[in-house]
Amino acid sequence: MNKSAKYDLPVLNLGEDPFERGLIHGRELSSMINNNVKTYLNRFKAGGLNENTARDESENWIEAIKRQNEEYFVEMSGVAEGSNIPIKDIAMLNARYEITFGLFGKEANNDFDASKVDNTDGCSTFGLLPEVTSNNHTILGQNWDWLAGIHNNCVLIRINRSKGTNIIFFTEAGILGGKMGVNEHGIGLVENGLVSNHDGANQYEKPFHVRCREILDSDSFDQALRPVIETKRVCSANFVIGHADGEIINIETSPNEASYHFPEEGIITHSNHFTDTRHGPSLMERISTSTLYRGNRLKRLLMKNKGNLDEHLCKQALADHFGLPNAICRHPDETLPQAKQTMTNAAFVIDLNQRRMSVANGPPCSNSFINYSIDS
Repeated sequence: MNKSAKYDLPVLNLGEDPFERGLIHGRELSSMINNNVKTYLNRFKAGGLNENTARDESENWIEAIKRQNEEYFVEMSGVAEGSNIPIKDIAMLNARYEITFGLFGKEANNDFDASKVDNTDGCSTFGLLPEVTSNNHTILGQNWDWLAGIHNNCVLIRINRSKGTNIIFFTEAGILGGKMGVNEHGIGLVENGLVSNHDGANQYEKPFHVRCREILDSDSFDQALRPVIETKRVCSANFVIGHADGEIINIETSPNEASYHFPEEGIITHSNHFTDTRHGPSLMERISTSTLYRGNRLKRLLMKNKGNLDEHLCKQALADHFGLPNAICRHPDETLPQAKQTMTNAAFVIDLNQRRMSVANGPPCSNSFINYSIDS
């Protein structure tokens, strides 16, 4: 494992065998994984879900993940053995999105209570087609806004293998599905959390994080779209999937619906509310009203430099502070209980043609970006 002395972001270089990958992940990051387990148990408790119920629900996800993606399950088993943390806790991390909504979805449908459904990733994302970038590359970007307690418990994972796709992605320690990343075929992913009144349906369908990993494991663009749309989902999410050859598709998903959105004038942005009404009532804006301006503001900031957009200008847009603390560049709101405080845990500009991620480990206004590629 390598670390940047200043930014303290671990990088795991992993290989062919899924169990061995998990074993190394668990051994190297055991304390971080344990921290994340504690953070989520505290967050669940703050939303009304006790520790025993959360862990009981995790047992069901062990078999669900094994059934849906056996290699993911084997790697997850390696993490459990390497970290000496029970596999049900590792399953809890990998299905933490679904556990929350599977148990709280009914309450959200019948009697909306923001305190019970704000357990989803925030984020502001963008995608740029070659015609608007200074180097004619396809670029994805994101500020990942999530629980402040997760910061410094995340990792970059690089997987190189002779059989299968080589990838690099960012994730929380203990979670195998990279939410932001790029692979050797020039396929990249960023994402946003969404909330609908249907969340919690389709119990034990493929978890969000398994879908993310399958996207990045894909060797073609059409294959990368399948994990999102082939099966119904437990909860809502937005996926921005791009290809180095100049394609970007934004897919809004709720448990039973998917809608498709494409760049306009070469740019697409998204925050945390639905833009398509087929999904039913969109609930995130009741929890976080900043979603109503973050995506549109990000688009305007990028449009000002259309045709000349480079990494510097993208990073500048991600550091925007309008609406602080609930800005594109988010800082903890200290008026909230600590378990519910969120921040920009990391920021990303991903050049799909160069197969390179530029990552700031924290709010981009105060943390420098470091480049990471698939090879080094």
